[in-house]
Amino acid sequence: MTRAGWMAASVAGCCAVVFGAVLARVGQLQHEDDTRLGDAVGSRVALVSTSPVRGSLYDRRGRVIAATEFGWRVFVDPTSFPAEPGEAIVKLADALGLDAAEVGSAVVGWMAWNDSEWSRSEAGGDRPRLRQYVPLTGAIDGALAERVRGLDIGGVHLERLPVRSYPAGDDVAALTGKVGTERRGLLGMEHAFDEQLRGSDGRGRYVRDARRRPLWIEPGSWRAAERGVDVRSSVDLMIQRIAVEELQRGVLEADAAGGRIVVVDPQTGEVLAIADLVRELPGATAYPWWPIDRPVEGPVEVPRARYETLLPDPGRAAHAALARNRCVEDVYEPGSSFKPFVWAALLEAGLVELDEIFDTEGGGWVTPYGRPVFDVTRRDEMTWAEVLENSSNIGMVKAADRMSETALRNVVRELGFGTRTGVGLPGEAAGIVQTQWNWSHYTQTSVAFGHEVAVTPMQMVRAFSAFCRTGDRAGTMPDLTLRAIDGGGVGVLRRVFRADTTRAVRAILQRVAAKVEAKMERETGEAGWRYSFFGKSGTADIPLGPPPEGHRRPPGAEGFYPQQYNSSFVGGAPVDEPRLAVIVVIDDPGPELVDARRHYGSNVSGPVVRRVVERTLEYLRVAPDLVSDGPIDADSRGNVADRAN
Repeated sequence: MTRAGWMAASVAGCCAVVFGAVLARVGQLQHEDDTRLGDAVGSRVALVSTSPVRGSLYDRRGRVIAATEFGWRVFVDPTSFPAEPGEAIVKLADALGLDAAEVGSAVVGWMAWNDSEWSRSEAGGDRPRLRQYVPLTGAIDGALAERVRGLDIGGVHLERLPVRSYPAGDDVAALTGKVGTERRGLLGMEHAFDEQLRGSDGRGRYVRDARRRPLWIEPGSWRAAERGVDVRSSVDLMIQRIAVEELQRGVLEADAAGGRIVVVDPQTGEVLAIADLVRELPGATAYPWWPIDRPVEGPVEVPRARYETLLPDPGRAAHAALARNRCVEDVYEPGSSFKPFVWAALLEAGLVELDEIFDTEGGGWVTPYGRPVFDVTRRDEMTWAEVLENSSNIGMVKAADRMSETALRNVVRELGFGTRTGVGLPGEAAGIVQTQWNWSHYTQTSVAFGHEVAVTPMQMVRAFSAFCRTGDRAGTMPDLTLRAIDGGGVGVLRRVFRADTTRAVRAILQRVAAKVEAKMERETGEAGWRYSFFGKSGTADIPLGPPPEGHRRPPGAEGFYPQQYNSSFVGGAPVDEPRLAVIVVIDDPGPELVDARRHYGSNVSGPVVRRVVERTLEYLRVAPDLVSDGPIDADSRGNVADRAN
């Protein structure tokens, strides 16, 4: 072999050895990774997920309440932005309607950061991860996106962005709720139906190289995202509009701090409308709680003033959808609107008779244990039916004394008080019912006329639905639902009264409602109603609630805000075949009404219920069951049937 051939063979042999060693090492690394390479290479398989499109939320007639649309977000890659950024920043800010200084601060700040980090890296530091994503906007529409795209500025990009839209507006915002940054429903129906609306993420695996660049997707590893399911709610946007309009009117006319309303179909348990309004009261002041460390020399007279009675709600100030839903979250004492339940329980237990005469003491009486009880309607005697019609506290207390304390508490619990309705809205309160251990004779007296028990409007309208159901369902309570029920499906929770008891209650409460109508005709001229209705008012002091830390109730002060009340009315319509059950609570009617003794539920809440049932039944095209004896003002009726079609 020549020298040249020998040298060529040697070189070839060396190359073969090196190449073989490399192949062997590659094979070794394929089967057993060197841990020293982990920080540089990382996992060769990466997971990626894609978000699903959230389902739409509709009202019972298919109107859109919430839907997912797509917009564009503008973001900047500072590493690709023009080196002389001034002119580009001004153009971009002008197109977006943003302040040029803010845009410049965001973009130039990250350009400087990147430059300094690269300088440090080149000087021997660790290589940094560049900031190449600086968002400038939320979702913008397609026209504005095209305008930004037309600027043709380096480093300015657009990305598609899912946006939850709420075309139904503020009237239903608190009931609809919001979706959080993690695409989960946080409040309202967005929370109640989150499992169905959310859908499921798409997932896949891909193999990447040492620089984390994708190489290929593993076969069979990709699962596409599944769109959320559309939900048709029980809410009717037109009934919601009626409820809001009439509640606003009622709150303003009563100079009230706020108001609440719930409308349900008592036959199916569907919630048709929920509204909760709060009004600013410039003259309201904080209650004068007494510091614990202040000396006490005797009773303290709490000055007459209009105190702030509603709980703080910072979310409401931020956005209508973030408001606390007081129809399910805030409790109140129902007062006399609770009497129909106790009255019916006593009648059904055989402890009283409809025509039994009670000595109502001329309107003033002291219980055997020394507690004064008074009636608004002062009479020497009343039948048991008149006790409910005239809302006699004395008659109710005397009859309730015939029932054992355990039995009365059981009735209250069977009606669902002290238990959440389970309607699905977050933050729902269970209400307050005394434990059997703490249920005293004083409690027995109080509960007989709706005190010493705290309820939510949702609980009250659910229990009252037992009086609104007919046929085989008469006397049963429905399960309340926010989902539309097709085919007339009915959810029955439990039977609480016999059918004949509920008919007796409806007949008496129709006479109570007639008094509301008579007041409305005298005071506002409203008459000529087309639909019969029945109901009961209630008026109760507003409890103080717990004091702030380090304070207590003023010495000698009662546990209520002086001369401030929650006034309510719960009713149903039409009388023979009720299609609606409605409750209205007016929070803290103004002091002028209190001084004139016109703050009662029959004065401020009853008219709201009356107008709501009239307009709603007309909208639902329910056949009238009364002969009109004169027109009702068009503004009150609202002509909703024409506007709905």
